[in-house]
Amino acid sequence: MFRFIPASGRRPGVTRPHLAIAAAVCALALAGCSGGGTGSQTSSQLSVQFPGPPISLDPAKAGNGGSAMFVSLAYDPLIFLSGSGDLAPDLATKWGFTDHANEVFELTLRSGVTFSDGSGLDATAAAASMNYFLHAGGGLVGNVGPVAKIEAVSPATVRITYKAPTPEAALTLTQYNGMGNLIGPKGLANPQSLLTSSDGTGQFIYDGAGSVADNRYVYKKNPHYFQPSAQHFDSAVVRVINNPNAVLSAAQTGQVQFASGSANTAAAAKQAGLKVETAPFFNWSLNLVDRQGAVSPALADVRVRQAIALAFDRPAIAKAMAGSYASGSDQVLLPGTDGYDSNIGYGYDVAKAKSLLAQAGFPNGFKLTILTESLLDVNNTYSQAIVDALGNIGIDATLHVQTTGIAQFVGDALSKKYAAIIFPTAGTTMSQLDSQITHGLFNPFGSADGQLDSIMQQAATADSAQARTAQYQQASRRLQELAWTVPIFATQSVYYTAAGLQNFQASVLNPNPMPVGPTADLSWRLK
Repeated sequence: MFRFIPASGRRPGVTRPHLAIAAAVCALALAGCSGGGTGSQTSSQLSVQFPGPPISLDPAKAGNGGSAMFVSLAYDPLIFLSGSGDLAPDLATKWGFTDHANEVFELTLRSGVTFSDGSGLDATAAAASMNYFLHAGGGLVGNVGPVAKIEAVSPATVRITYKAPTPEAALTLTQYNGMGNLIGPKGLANPQSLLTSSDGTGQFIYDGAGSVADNRYVYKKNPHYFQPSAQHFDSAVVRVINNPNAVLSAAQTGQVQFASGSANTAAAAKQAGLKVETAPFFNWSLNLVDRQGAVSPALADVRVRQAIALAFDRPAIAKAMAGSYASGSDQVLLPGTDGYDSNIGYGYDVAKAKSLLAQAGFPNGFKLTILTESLLDVNNTYSQAIVDALGNIGIDATLHVQTTGIAQFVGDALSKKYAAIIFPTAGTTMSQLDSQITHGLFNPFGSADGQLDSIMQQAATADSAQARTAQYQQASRRLQELAWTVPIFATQSVYYTAAGLQNFQASVLNPNPMPVGPTADLSWRLK
């Protein structure tokens, strides 16, 4: 019996796919701008800011987070994730699992849709695009789950078969994860052409001839878009601006109607009459990755890790770091996400922390080298605040700052030379956070916990959102006991929008909203 998910309403209690580290960095600086309401009246141009060029204009090789902007303007996803975190029909009108193991997922496609190459959307074309994504070598392929097979089972039905339970299937097919952004047959036949002209079904068509690499990316209105009432602009341009003061100036002077802001320039933006929008995003954490004590023997004792977790006056640190644009965080998930438990969390207790260290055999503390970076923590003020707090419980911490880029930072993190790493997590469900904390730079030594694994396996096969949330909360409690990752404060994504911008919404469930959606009310507009 089919268990189709309703094609609108609140998102299911599952997960958005886990973020790759590079994607988390891309998502730091969000971009977007203008448009969306009712009717078909259009403004002349949607102008948005983004801090860097696209990873790729081929949807199968593109980035996610804020950099999804470059693809979303020209390509529709199967399922749309709104700024409030709701799932809405886009190229798929309904979807759901057809089994009880959460391994067979089917989507029914919208009729009457054409790609910019003139061909019609059907299940064969959709499956071809999705299979291309799996083998194109893009950085998001790990986000879409353990796909075994994708096939067209009828002219309007696509079936995805997974190798293991994948309750987050619907969310892996939104605009942020690549596989759901469908490419037309002509583009698939010549993927190199996608770098100069798009072949999607979206509101715009990429204009390579009118664009300038690393400066501006221009899009023209798609005359064959399936929902003309959602098109509020005749053209769009993404402007590459990365200096915070230049970003503020561009927003103030109307060069862009939407830009990624910062806590440092937000007050000036308000004074200039811009709207300042925010959404919780990065959960800054001290990741105690050497849980077997290979580099730092002290960290093998859970009492030491728990002592470290008690060392931080989180509200005070958050205020000092970013004022009202940050808040203390004492668990791996943020309020409002799936698995957050308001009944748990680390407190602030220096005396208890010192007692735990003494019980573990470290009454005088110990030395600890911590790896950090200067791409997200630009002046290392975040990292230094963490080091200072550790000093208050007797831990002599030293920072090793990687300044040459995120790739080298990740390489250093995976080298097993460092017992602790400062880097934020970002996610909306426990499944997503579990994927981060147990993989990659958050777990270079390969730590595992049978109890945590069992909880997450039960969550993956849960038969209801409520049952899954209960398992996720149990996982939150287990992670607090283990103290593998010690959250300290959460920062907000900051956006500057023109006074007349409507239909913009960002939330903890989607801090990277896109300006185009499948309906008029989900597309931004200028009043």
